[in-house]
Amino acid sequence: MAGTMIIVLVGCGAVCCSVTGVFQGIVQMALVWGCGVALAIFCTAGVSGAHLNPAVTLAFWLVRPSAHGMNAKRAGLFVVAQFAGAVLGGAVNLCLYDSTLRAFERAQGIVRGDAKSILTASAFGEYFPNPGLSVEYGNGPYHQSDVSVAQALMTEAWGTAVLCFVIFAITHSKNLVLDVQGSRPSVPVVIGATIVVLLALYAPITQAGWNPARDFGPRLVAACA
Repeated sequence: MAGTMIIVLVGCGAVCCSVTGVFQGIVQMALVWGCGVALAIFCTAGVSGAHLNPAVTLAFWLVRPSAHGMNAKRAGLFVVAQFAGAVLGGAVNLCLYDSTLRAFERAQGIVRGDAKSILTASAFGEYFPNPGLSVEYGNGPYHQSDVSVAQALMTEAWGTAVLCFVIFAITHSKNLVLDVQGSRPSVPVVIGATIVVLLALYAPITQAGWNPARDFGPRLVAACA
């Protein structure tokens, strides 16, 4: 729960901050996201094996159940905790950044609940194409019709698959490239770097979710705001 909460606090928090103009592009936000994921793994790896993402947890249950004694019950508990952590993280972000988001809405003439409020809602959940890069809502080339549901689904599936591949590859017992005296202290950094790369590549298309909990939890909070 704590790990997913950290991801939401740092990653979605960066998107909340972005409305002030503090970031100069997606790559800068991607770096913050990557650092947030690495920090979450460092903080929770010794407790839960850093299960922060329902998609990754499901993959471990299906492909490598021996890791962390994974079974249906344990996987289910992890997923519940992940969603709970994401909701809490989203709630904290709303409390901290609500005035910032309202200031942005005021400056842009946005009435919360109208179509253009997708620009602030996108700090909590993912939309496609990225609203900030759309002709309708932001300052970019995309029209809403440029990215279909099928393309968005394929993009998210592909990005999640790449993330899972990297995690499985660098934690495999036969892959000793990161091994240092029997441990692998750089694993969180490599996973964080993977997030940076994936966000830089695909966030313009779908905002690069990869994690169902970190999308749904904050989105639920935003729906109540």
